[in-house]
Amino acid sequence: MKRNVILWLAAAGLVLAVQTSAQTGPNGPNGPSPNPNAPGTGSDAFVSDVTQRTFTVTGTVVRESAGQMVLRIDDGGHRITFQRAQDAERLRAGSHVAVTYHPTGATGQMAIQVQPFEPARPAGK
Repeated sequence: MKRNVILWLAAAGLVLAVQTSAQTGPNGPNGPSPNPNAPGTGSDAFVSDVTQRTFTVTGTVVRESAGQMVLRIDDGGHRITFQRAQDAERLRAGSHVAVTYHPTGATGQMAIQVQPFEPARPAGK
């Protein structure tokens, strides 16, 4: 009987140890974020303030007007409207780009960087 109790307690302890390790990760509760982005890049998806998160998508410029750009993203073909700086270089519709952005609220996005994949094709040329 005593042996069964010891085995049961050992098994329960092992289960708790495995669960604790799975919840905190291999580096403990203060270890690095499991986010694959480099620390300090502003790309930590686990930042509590959503406006401090940054994301990058690729796609094709559908249209651009003063302060806004609509992008058809490569992943699923959805359209996303981004706010842009008024003095940002405008790109022609059809340009394939990578956009790094951060949320500006419930539905808005602010483009931080727009990087063309091919040489830029400025609007109107």
